[in-house]
Amino acid sequence: MKIGQIIVVVAALVLTVLIYNFSRTPNDADLPTQEAEEVATVASENPALDAKVEEAVNMIQSGNGAPMQAIGLLREVIQVDSNHVGANFWLGEFSLMSGQYDKAIERFNKLLQMQPANAEFCIKLAQSYQGAGQTSKGVEVINAFIAANPEEKMNEQLNAVLEKMSVEL
Repeated sequence: MKIGQIIVVVAALVLTVLIYNFSRTPNDADLPTQEAEEVATVASENPALDAKVEEAVNMIQSGNGAPMQAIGLLREVIQVDSNHVGANFWLGEFSLMSGQYDKAIERFNKLLQMQPANAEFCIKLAQSYQGAGQTSKGVEVINAFIAANPEEKMNEQLNAVLEKMSVEL
């Protein structure tokens, strides 16, 4: 085997272990809220794509099947519908869980642009920035969201995340 192939195999194994372990031992703060799960699983206009997303999520969360196969299914959905909320959410969530913050930022930015009043997407984007070492940018995202949505029912949760992030500044 060439060095490049070995690196790819090792990277795939590390990612698989990370996803497997994170899906089994999440922190309460890392778990998607019920609202996010509902938003991410709302039926789109293509039930076949929704079924692929559900299959991929079940594959990863149950630990049955290869995580990279599940990610592949989500990417197939994105190739067909780049704005599929569920596929973008779960790709962002799994990127966040595996420490791929740049990819998570990209996904949650897109979702927040698609649904600017979605507090869960705002929190996930802020957490992605925090993970990437850009806490001040995460704080900006939350402050902008609160300013744009002063009556948001999740403002208490947003303020708690904001307070936690502000400690790091």
